[in-house]
Amino acid sequence: MVTGTIRYSEQDFALSQSALSSARPLPLWQGACAMACLGAVIGFGLATLLARLLEPALPALSDYTAWGAVCGAILLTSAGAWRLSAKLSPAQQATLQLSQTFILDESGLRLRTETAETYMSWAHFPAARIESDLIVLQTRDATIVVLRPAFVADQATWSDAQRIVSAHTANPSA
Repeated sequence: MVTGTIRYSEQDFALSQSALSSARPLPLWQGACAMACLGAVIGFGLATLLARLLEPALPALSDYTAWGAVCGAILLTSAGAWRLSAKLSPAQQATLQLSQTFILDESGLRLRTETAETYMSWAHFPAARIESDLIVLQTRDATIVVLRPAFVADQATWSDAQRIVSAHTANPSA
């Protein structure tokens, strides 16, 4: 049996979004380049379409279609940056203030706060990811439970937690 206390950080929320994804995470610079290129293509296309539609009325407009690419790149890259800087939801903010105790044993996982207690048997976890510094459990309703070595007393307890999770989850991925 492993016991500990969960205190999530903002990093844990970011990790929980991609923890069990099979896709390789995209580095920030590659994402920014992709957004800028896509914005340039969309902006240039719209500016060209607009220039062709308004050609009889404004013949000089076709000279400025390249500015459509520049504006599109700036707008789409700015939208991507805004998305990355989005604030945590009120529920996530509340979770940062909350500490949960947990008991991990051969029968499942029990989470307890001051006001509630939840028990989940191992059958409730169809997917898990086990690493040296992280255990991620995904429930049937796609809720993510993140466990870290800092949540338990010592390295021996952490090793025991890894052993229990790998023995009882159907698809532990490393």
